[in-house]
Amino acid sequence: MNQTGIPIDKITSIEWMLVPLMIVLVSYAIIRHMQVGVISNAFRQCFSFSLSNQDYKGAHGLSSRLSMALVFNSITVISILIYKLLIKVISPADPYLFYGLVFGGVFFLLALKFAVIRLVKGISEANDVLEKAKSYNFRYYQIIGVLLLPGIIAILFFPHSTNINFQLLGQKSHNIGEAYCVFLLAISYIIRLFQSVRQSLGVKVSWFYIILYLCTLEILPLVVTYLLLVGKF
Repeated sequence: MNQTGIPIDKITSIEWMLVPLMIVLVSYAIIRHMQVGVISNAFRQCFSFSLSNQDYKGAHGLSSRLSMALVFNSITVISILIYKLLIKVISPADPYLFYGLVFGGVFFLLALKFAVIRLVKGISEANDVLEKAKSYNFRYYQIIGVLLLPGIIAILFFPHSTNINFQLLGQKSHNIGEAYCVFLLAISYIIRLFQSVRQSLGVKVSWFYIILYLCTLEILPLVVTYLLLVGKF
């Protein structure tokens, strides 16, 4: 029972989803207080090719603790989005456990991606491009959570009357926040791939390694995620 006398299992999805959202908002406030301009600097380094290279050389001045906090926040926000999309095609018996599984899955896939990059870096000749890919991907996951926050707030609080009609993941009606998040992820994903390929070509990396990286660490996880969201995996 909670303080209002409502059984815990009767708490609505919106109410309990406020917990991870509030954790993220408080965390961003603390990060910004600890290092002024840290989030804006991360944005500039992610979307500027020249600043991206400077950051690769270690000029960003962001502590490892704050870096990990930003990535953790993004994992939390992405997990909220995936959870809200998945419950449209899946009816979990325990929503709390289901969200925990989604969060753990996102964390595992991200950790696996960086582990594979480290492994391939040790056995291939593409050390420079893989190091840059790891660095740039890390910055991307630092800022994507901030970009998705307006959409997450819309998903949790906007009424059904604000839904827009378009075909996505087998559904015809979607919250405006879902449309915003999916559109933003698509655009930012394309920008990230473009920046990664541009960095690789800048150091004259073979197209073989570029295509291998894109297929195994970018396209394959994206296809698996899509199949999960449409309930076909």
